[in-house]
Amino acid sequence: MVAVVLGGAFGEARAEGRSLSSGMIQVELSVEVNQARTVVAHVIEPGGGQETLPLVARGNHLFSATIELRKADFIIVFEALGDALSTQSQPVRLTELGLDPSLIGAPPTTTADDGGPNVTRQWGWAALALAALSLALLAWWALPDRTRKEPEPDQISG
Repeated sequence: MVAVVLGGAFGEARAEGRSLSSGMIQVELSVEVNQARTVVAHVIEPGGGQETLPLVARGNHLFSATIELRKADFIIVFEALGDALSTQSQPVRLTELGLDPSLIGAPPTTTADDGGPNVTRQWGWAALALAALSLALLAWWALPDRTRKEPEPDQISG
């Protein structure tokens, strides 16, 4: 099981799920919050809308809720509400909280945290370097010749 420490007022957060149908999943969100009376989760659909859901206090500073979502890597922002104060966590994706990527039809990702190389990041840097090199070569090719050539004596008319 994977848990992410969100920092600030928030402790560990996680997401576990199971498939309900070809297009729906059930996800249990949980987060530890030290000082809060109420905790909500802002569930943001990539490229879509947002829904705010209350989490239930489970004791020992743990808040959780079970929700049904369409298969997508939703973005979650936890918000702790206290005595006239509100604290929000950084946005995190369900897969970052530990949801199995295969539940949403995504291939598993490799991160630097699991001890393996971050292949995606390496290819991204390589692509960026190749693009910069290509632009430099294009600029060199397209610029006019900056050296001034003197006409040869037999080409001077006069």
